[in-house]
Amino acid sequence: MRKKLTKFYLMLLLSTVWCGSIYGQELLEVKGVILDEKSNLPLPGATVMVKGTTKGTVTDFDGNYNLKAAADAVLRVSYIGYQSVEEAVGGRVEIDFKLQEDSEQLSEVVVVGFGEQKKATVTGAISSISTQELKQSPAANLAVTLAGRLPGLTSIQTSGEPGRDVTQLFIRGQGTINARSPIILVDGVERDLTYMDPNEVESVTILKDASSTAIFGVRGANGVILVTTKRGSSEIPEVNLSVESGVQSFTRVAKPVNAFEFATLRNLAQNNDGLGDAYSAEALEAYRTHSDPERYPDTDWAGLLMEDFAQQQRVNLNISGAGKAVKYYVNAGYLNQGGLFRTEKNLDYDPSFKLDRYNFRSNIDMQVNPGLKAFLNLAGYVEKQNSPFSVSTASTGQGGTSPSVNILAGILDIPSNVPGPTSPSGAVVTTPELPNPAYGLLNRTGYRQQTRNNITSTFGIEQKLDFITKGLSAKAVMSFDTRATNNLNANKNYVREVQVIEQTTTGKDTIYYRNFSDDVETPLNITGSRSFQSFSNFQAYLNYKRSFKKHDVSALVLYQHQKRIINEQLPYNLIGVSSRFTYGYNGKYFFEFNAGYNGSEQFAPGRRFGFFPAVSAGWLISKEKFWNVKGIDRLKIRGSYGEVGNDRIGNDRFLYLDDISVNGGGYSSSLNEGRRIAINQLKNGELQWEVAKKVNIGFEMGFLNAFDLIVDVFTENRDNILRNRGTIPILNGLPNGTLPPVNIGVVENKGFEVELNYKKAFSPDFFVRGRAFVGYATNKQKFADEPLLPEDYAYRYRQTGYRIGQNFGYVVEKYFETQEEIDNSPEQIVGGHESRPGDFKYKDLNGDGVVDQRDIAPIGASTVPETSFGLGLSTTYKNFDLSVLVQGVANVDKFYRGRGTYASGQNNFFSQHLSSWTPERAANGEHIGFPRLSTEPSPSEKENSFFIRDASYVRLKNLEIGYRVPLKGVANMRLYVNGLNLITWDKLPNKNYDPEAANGLTYPLIKVYSLGVNVKF
Repeated sequence: MRKKLTKFYLMLLLSTVWCGSIYGQELLEVKGVILDEKSNLPLPGATVMVKGTTKGTVTDFDGNYNLKAAADAVLRVSYIGYQSVEEAVGGRVEIDFKLQEDSEQLSEVVVVGFGEQKKATVTGAISSISTQELKQSPAANLAVTLAGRLPGLTSIQTSGEPGRDVTQLFIRGQGTINARSPIILVDGVERDLTYMDPNEVESVTILKDASSTAIFGVRGANGVILVTTKRGSSEIPEVNLSVESGVQSFTRVAKPVNAFEFATLRNLAQNNDGLGDAYSAEALEAYRTHSDPERYPDTDWAGLLMEDFAQQQRVNLNISGAGKAVKYYVNAGYLNQGGLFRTEKNLDYDPSFKLDRYNFRSNIDMQVNPGLKAFLNLAGYVEKQNSPFSVSTASTGQGGTSPSVNILAGILDIPSNVPGPTSPSGAVVTTPELPNPAYGLLNRTGYRQQTRNNITSTFGIEQKLDFITKGLSAKAVMSFDTRATNNLNANKNYVREVQVIEQTTTGKDTIYYRNFSDDVETPLNITGSRSFQSFSNFQAYLNYKRSFKKHDVSALVLYQHQKRIINEQLPYNLIGVSSRFTYGYNGKYFFEFNAGYNGSEQFAPGRRFGFFPAVSAGWLISKEKFWNVKGIDRLKIRGSYGEVGNDRIGNDRFLYLDDISVNGGGYSSSLNEGRRIAINQLKNGELQWEVAKKVNIGFEMGFLNAFDLIVDVFTENRDNILRNRGTIPILNGLPNGTLPPVNIGVVENKGFEVELNYKKAFSPDFFVRGRAFVGYATNKQKFADEPLLPEDYAYRYRQTGYRIGQNFGYVVEKYFETQEEIDNSPEQIVGGHESRPGDFKYKDLNGDGVVDQRDIAPIGASTVPETSFGLGLSTTYKNFDLSVLVQGVANVDKFYRGRGTYASGQNNFFSQHLSSWTPERAANGEHIGFPRLSTEPSPSEKENSFFIRDASYVRLKNLEIGYRVPLKGVANMRLYVNGLNLITWDKLPNKNYDPEAANGLTYPLIKVYSLGVNVKF
């Protein structure tokens, strides 16, 4: 017993001494910097762990770390794409690390269709950007942030309305007259990117040639955008909080002239037509001096109804980490975007334009056992969009007509000499010619509120099958999404009044307001509607990847079935098998074969499936033994050819079936009860998808350890384009509208892309990154089944041989100066009144002595830009950082007309009308910015070379300046300011429109100035 007690006390004593040595051991505060060995660039986000413990930290933006460790501890440093290193502390308090690139890991970062590939082995045309670039923009729409960042991608924002900032995306221009937008995949599943939070995106990749898109088969002809979301990677849990607050303003908006200018121009227009003055000299002086604002008001309607600034806020919080078995990334975001139209403050409802969006994402990865892993992605958003009710034809959401159309029309229509906005009784003031005054549409018609929510879910498992053969694995992925939209419409009638000024015998005018049209104020009438969509996608993969000495082989076979159900419609189905085979020899020679065999229910049974193959090859010349060119680090050539399809050939479904209905009445009722058979459209039983045959030649070169040059040249011939027949005689027995569209269109599309990247560290505290690119894509409609116009037409086709969206019009030669010149010139039969001095003189292109529709000619380029370019630059010096993005487009022309541009037939005037043609101005050689003004329809205000304008522009798209604040207890804290759409340079003659916007009646585009803070714990 005594021996046992002695042994126990001895062990207790030894344990106490040992524990005391451990807990009493002094911990050192170790710090240092983690750098890339090759470039000396800091590595932010690298993990530094005390080996054998859970203690650790991550490096800040400058690669610095700081943690406590025992003098005899071992530090383990790891970073994605680099080889991990370990080093003993050895009593030191400052230890720097330089990490070597792990070539095997780095080559895996390139995302391709349904997988990843080694960067050096890619033989297709692919471009990508990372989350760091995306987060530099304060744009509310993720699609907007892509403009000017990816060669080959053209982004056109047509509206700035909160929740409705629609953006068109084109990859390598236009290849068809039907759906031209690329398909978008988020983590391998077809989804929308508009509503995504930029903070949850890891990268965006675009696939441009047949080699990279053939695997998508019948859906790949227009290119593919792949969005990859973030996943947990750091062994140390990271908490990242971003708060951003900013203000918005319109980039440009048309504003009418003031009351004096309006009255002066109205007099000029009437005098030009021989009608005399509309306003007396006394009235003009009163408008100029504002001496009698009740009778001669000068109302700035644009200033009354538009705000100078509106707020925008964004908050984001995400948590991520990685353990031995589980990796996680959880993100939550909130966006609030106000509107720039000024609304009344004391209403019982809120008619303002605004948007509130809530985002959520959770990506979980699990290593179930050494051979089995699984993942679960859950995401969603709730979006509430508010706007005025406006008129009954307007709607919110991504379709229909925005309420802003009618409100802007009202602002542009109402002259400044109309008083307002309300009468003494509180009614909305208008004129007899304007039944929809902007103030009333904005404030007194009620409001619309649309709530949209979308839940996306994806579950997948992947099992290694090395027990069958090494490198073989199987994967299954199941996705299910739902989207619901609820529309609440609250509308009401309101009282409108018109000012009446009556002269009395006393000489003093009587001023009062009369009812516009027996208007009565009514309470809100609440109505609603809703819609629902569900989407399911199943994918089954069989992957193989293995190396045999100098031979690298990989293969993929994928089965996919997806179904989309929209409300009560029949499901939209897509089913198919895709495959990919790659082979590489000695890291120098690469070959790839991709194919898709897909079927769509758009087509008749027996004709639903198509085969779309593509081949590509590459040669890494710089790895050859003979290569010894100083300064050129990497040289690679690659090429591809293949066929891809497009089954999005219009809004109508089941065109392979006759569309026949039984109607009542009619001139030849032949059925009982007076009914008859109506043929709405005949079937096209041979309906098929479009087929694009694509060729791409690429060249890549890295030189001077800092530059990377990529050049691609491509051609595409697309046939089987679905379009309506144009050469069938009317005598066929049925109206041409009943004939089905057929696969007869042919379009040729070709161009090039040049991209130059730069990255250099001048010191550990100063480095520079840059990217510049230009992309060009032009197309020609080679066959459009278009009737050839008679021989006396100067141009006998309107589509065949021309670009998609080509502008046509009359070619302006000059202004007519005198009636004698008009009498001695070809007669101008173009519509409107007869030609008068100051009107346009159009060219007689066919030489027949008359200018009419036979002289219409192609003018300028297409309505979609053929050239896009971008220049991005970012630099870091110590704690400061700066990033700039300049973006632009060229070879694009738009037809500007109607409100804000024309004068005749409109209710208002604008700045360009102040320099309209007059005999005096012409005689003095003064600048003339517009043809003569008239109260009648003008022959000058037609589609012509004056109003078809070059819409090219260069824009300072983004600018961001940041500062890293050293703060103890915080891994990283950064303050920043940034801006969107800051400065625009263009060739438009006035600044009424933003050159990127669709027209003057869409909600104008916005510029944003933001201040933000990002804190990482």
